Amino acid sequence: MHELSIALALVEQVEAVRAAHGERPVVAVGVRIGSWRAVVRESLAFYYEAVTRGTPLEGSRLEVDTVQATAACRACGERFEVEGPFLICPRCGAVGGELLSGDELELVSVELED
Repeated sequence: MHELSIALALVEQVEAVRAAHGERPVVAVGVRIGSWRAVVRESLAFYYEAVTRGTPLEGSRLEVDTVQATAACRACGERFEVEGPFLICPRCGAVGGELLSGDELELVSVELED
């Protein structure tokens, strides 16, 4: 249920953007979320719609861009897509590594009415 807290944080950030730009209505909100974050898009959309109901953000589109988790093996240097909760090198089998992408959770755009 961490999607609810994410939705609430997004609304707070978007309200700050609105305040800085004349309180105009919001058309769309763009976010980038890494697959390593394990956010369920449908749940986030549900909670976003629920927490924006009755606010100036009501009816705005939530646009989610998912970033695939990738890692680099510390043992052999292989770069690979992460499948599942562990970093396991597909080439040498080493466990662990450096997460290169997939941990993102960021507001990337706010589209306001003209």
